Amino acid sequence: MTTTDEIKRMVASMTIEEKIGQKIILDFMHWNGADMTAPSDDVKSLLVDNNIGGVILFSNNLKDTAQIKTLTSWFASIQTKPGTRLFLATDEEGGDVFRLPRGDYPSYPGNMALGAAVYGGASPSLAYSQGKQMAQDLKALNINVAFAPVADVNTNAHNPVINVRSFGANWSNVQDLAEQLAAGIRSEKVMTTYKHFPGHGGAWSDSHLTLPLITRDRSDAFTIDIAPYKAAIDKGMAPDIVLTAHIQYPSLDNTKVKASKTGEMIIVPATMSREIQTVILRNQLGFKGVTVSDALSMGAITNYFTEEDAIAKVFAAGVDISLMPIGIYSKADMALLPKFIKTVVDKVKSGVLNAAEIDASVERILRLKSAFGLASGSVSSGQAEAGGVKADPFALEKEIADKSVTLLRNNTGELPVRNTQKKFFIFTPWGEQGEGIAQALTANGYKATSAKQGAISEDQRNAYIDACDVFVMGTMSAGLDPNDPEIGPARTLMLHAQNDLKKTVVHVSLRAPYDVIWYDGVRNCVATYARYGYENGRWRGPSMKTLGEVLIGKRNPVGKLPTPLYWSYDDNVNLGVVARPYYMGYGLSYNTALET
Repeated sequence: MTTTDEIKRMVASMTIEEKIGQKIILDFMHWNGADMTAPSDDVKSLLVDNNIGGVILFSNNLKDTAQIKTLTSWFASIQTKPGTRLFLATDEEGGDVFRLPRGDYPSYPGNMALGAAVYGGASPSLAYSQGKQMAQDLKALNINVAFAPVADVNTNAHNPVINVRSFGANWSNVQDLAEQLAAGIRSEKVMTTYKHFPGHGGAWSDSHLTLPLITRDRSDAFTIDIAPYKAAIDKGMAPDIVLTAHIQYPSLDNTKVKASKTGEMIIVPATMSREIQTVILRNQLGFKGVTVSDALSMGAITNYFTEEDAIAKVFAAGVDISLMPIGIYSKADMALLPKFIKTVVDKVKSGVLNAAEIDASVERILRLKSAFGLASGSVSSGQAEAGGVKADPFALEKEIADKSVTLLRNNTGELPVRNTQKKFFIFTPWGEQGEGIAQALTANGYKATSAKQGAISEDQRNAYIDACDVFVMGTMSAGLDPNDPEIGPARTLMLHAQNDLKKTVVHVSLRAPYDVIWYDGVRNCVATYARYGYENGRWRGPSMKTLGEVLIGKRNPVGKLPTPLYWSYDDNVNLGVVARPYYMGYGLSYNTALET
């Protein structure tokens, strides 16, 4: 590991341009009009000539194991100045946000499913095991940074972007599971990231599209959103990286800044707030690691700021690395990068950006790289160590699914359906969901037909319902939205099948469970917190298989809600009316009476 003095000498030997390059992570989702899946001499030149600090990889780059290893071993071999290697990062959260090819690698049910499993009595060490196994897969593919875990406390039922990516609505549960998952990742010598600081769980809009406003008061901000960060830092379990949130949080910083694109004065985004990123995170909480902005290509930033202004404001706030500050997606774009970097260099030379702070930031970056074998004196060979291999790499994700699926209604005891002569019709938003449930049922001797919603005619759908004994209908919601136009028709269809056709009807909430309340008249309801199933002969997620087993009693449902369900939620005061009995910790099983 490179010493502090050596790192200082490395920084002193760098030009300002080289320092700024180290403070940038680029993406190459596309190159010259196609997904970038293979090494490119032009991309290598771009990275080396501009001393770029790292690359983030997306599903566009990660197609299959052999291709990934070829691409990432090439990235890992690239050396920039002074003798450093690249951060190779990806968003590997599990569940909804998972970049490796599903089916080739376990993708896990997701964080809210982990929360449901732990509320149901499972050990929090499940999160450690998941983190460790995810990191083994990443390390075997030369990927050295996991942008995980999500440390957001999802208290807002309207949240369209975090929801099931969070472990739940209780900060203590989020804290425990984030620490466990991060410890598992770190045990395999992969860098960990808490995101999105200071907390995205109270948002009611999507920062990929717009700039959310968080209305918590300062006390609640520290008690809820910031609590997982403070706890990890205080325990000596701080993540290697903290990734920022593109949100406005006026109780933490109500400073107004001029939006360079629109000319208006707006509350400073947290990503650009020195009060939040330096005073609170570093000075008050004592975080010593590296900070990375969320992608600067997101609408929360691009709607208001030019690329040049955005990166300058991020660095002025004290954030170490700007993620995706500019898109370079072809050979024709390559000349844009040094010009872009020069705009930042000019601000350093003119004193707009503090040169000493830039040096301190680059020192933090190189110190982190050194700790993970990416800096001079600790050079990686460009070949990953083999991760530990489990006899069945998919066993853990299935265990999490088995412990997370939650029975929310079984009003007349129609579940489980133990009679193998009963015929099922499964009607789901995605074809792979119904196919996965059907696969589980037929494997256990049941007759099952599935169809994707919108892919068959109304007459065909009605014929399938008429012919079945058990009608399973899935809905897929990101949050509590009474204006969702699909609610009315779905409710009408399920109630008609149940009350008029006398079918056993099961409503399945396939993503965030907040939509359960709109179908309260349906006697049976199950929540999975996960939405991937079986497609083209491969399982892309484990939860549909578990769901099928729960429906027939092969498996007892044991998960419990890690979040309350609300009839209504007021974004302005951050309070909701809980829809009884769906309090946090609620769930039924086949073995006991009502459990809360």
